[in-house]
Amino acid sequence: MSDFGLQVFTPSGKALNVSDASPLQFIRRISRSEVSFTTGASTTFDFSAQVPAGVQIVVWTDFAAVIIQSPIYLGYSVMPLSIAVADRRVTISVPDFGTGNWGPRETPTGFWVFAIYPQPVTSDGFGLFIDSGGAFPAVVNSAAGLFMTAQYSVTFTGTLTLNCSENAMVFCNCADDGIGLYFDRTTRQIIGYKPAGKQWGTVGGFSVPLQVCVFDVKTPTIPDWGLMIYGADGGVSFTSQEVPMIIRQWAALPSAVGNWTNFTSPANTPMIPLASMGAKTIDRSFIWKVNLAMNNQHVGYGPGALLLQVGDNILTEQEQISYKGKTVPVIWGSDYF
Repeated sequence: MSDFGLQVFTPSGKALNVSDASPLQFIRRISRSEVSFTTGASTTFDFSAQVPAGVQIVVWTDFAAVIIQSPIYLGYSVMPLSIAVADRRVTISVPDFGTGNWGPRETPTGFWVFAIYPQPVTSDGFGLFIDSGGAFPAVVNSAAGLFMTAQYSVTFTGTLTLNCSENAMVFCNCADDGIGLYFDRTTRQIIGYKPAGKQWGTVGGFSVPLQVCVFDVKTPTIPDWGLMIYGADGGVSFTSQEVPMIIRQWAALPSAVGNWTNFTSPANTPMIPLASMGAKTIDRSFIWKVNLAMNNQHVGYGPGALLLQVGDNILTEQEQISYKGKTVPVIWGSDYF
């Protein structure tokens, strides 16, 4: 229990201080068909009419790169996607690959756009402000709040199917940094890959503890008693029965496979969302996805699914990791378990 602020209780009965929370609000999903993946192309989406000034936009995707392939001769290049956010405008672009007849072979399935309300946007905005304890954000859309809808604490052997929607944010803690983790939004599965000989991304072949928190878009539950906050749309946006996401750190990803970024508070069971960050060539014959990997101390990159196998000694050895140096949100499992 804290000395001051607003608290809610998790399903396990833990008191969670939400006065310093920064919950995400789901804005929309940008589908693959809305984005141009041709060489040198860019597509911009303007959310300034939906999100007030001063609110941070966060974009998450399942595969942060594109494989460009020539249909004329044997040639491939893994290109990191650029996702730029400036004044509530999101621009998704592909680097200029040069002239020639090239087309994308592998692309993300979509881009999920969220907003972070770090404090009341205006002095008369909707929400709750606690001066000495931080700020619980103004929540303006009663249909777009992300709240915890499920928890899992399992022995993970390669796949785990979740009960969630396509728009969920899924955070995991895994103790083995040799396992690359991926959340397949189509099947709603967490998939774990580990090297097995030349097969860099083999599903399974391990048994490790895995903790999962699922935050999904849901209508807030109206309690028999407690606190309710109304949004600008007139609907209930938050109640004291909901458990929001509290982001404790933004961890900058390392520059290459084999490097790691330490968590600020490893004893509190850090948890990260899952995605593929790019691709890596192995033995000049295979291109594999590079998924996020972690243990309780640090975050970095691990193996993923096979993208291409083109024959012996044809490809250039390379490593393209789009999110290197960029940040991923970190929550603490100790808040929820």
